[in-house]
Amino acid sequence: MYKILLVAFAILTLSGCVSPIALQEQTPTPEYNNAAPILISVIDNRKKVKEGKPETFVGRVHATFGIPVDWDVDTILATEKDDKSLTLSQWLQKRIVKGLTEKGWQVKPADFKTIPTETIASYTLTEQGSQHLLVLDLQEWFFSINLNWVSSFNFDTNVDTYLFDKDNGLTYQHNTQERDVIEEEANESPQNNVLRAYHDQLLQILSDPALKAQIQEKAQTQMAESTTTL
Repeated sequence: MYKILLVAFAILTLSGCVSPIALQEQTPTPEYNNAAPILISVIDNRKKVKEGKPETFVGRVHATFGIPVDWDVDTILATEKDDKSLTLSQWLQKRIVKGLTEKGWQVKPADFKTIPTETIASYTLTEQGSQHLLVLDLQEWFFSINLNWVSSFNFDTNVDTYLFDKDNGLTYQHNTQERDVIEEEANESPQNNVLRAYHDQLLQILSDPALKAQIQEKAQTQMAESTTTL
């Protein structure tokens, strides 16, 4: 019962009188467009989930007397009606697809549970009429917040990113591992601080120049071939 009261207090503290930021501010929109249709998949390989945490788990807050309480997607990330039924990986995948679609990308979600082989990736891309498959494999995605005062909180991420090309197999692989110290704003809710931290991290991953080059390579090749033909 005490744990339930703590969660209720945490949710009340979270909501306050501050509205969640707009969906457009939650979705990453890198400063480039894709050259050919792409599939997006986010996979959850977090150690905490393997040890028993639910796939909806996102972080931990310290409420009254500093007692830690787990937060999940429904507690802090569910700003849209259908968010409540999503796991963390599904929520992230949804936000990425939404942001890229609004940017003008040709993009569709792809629900993988494990990193595909090059053969499976190529088969899926052919079946879905796409050229690229972008996979984010979450090794860590965790925040820890103290609700007793406004200061800063840690946001730990460890993500392996893969890009598969329908014709050339795995063309990009990169690991992003870091601890960001997020400075909280007194006029913002913990929810908005977390949503902005998520947005910024996803945008950083998608904005890697090497990834951009691979995603846009097909169009550059096609343009070169067209010029040669002329």
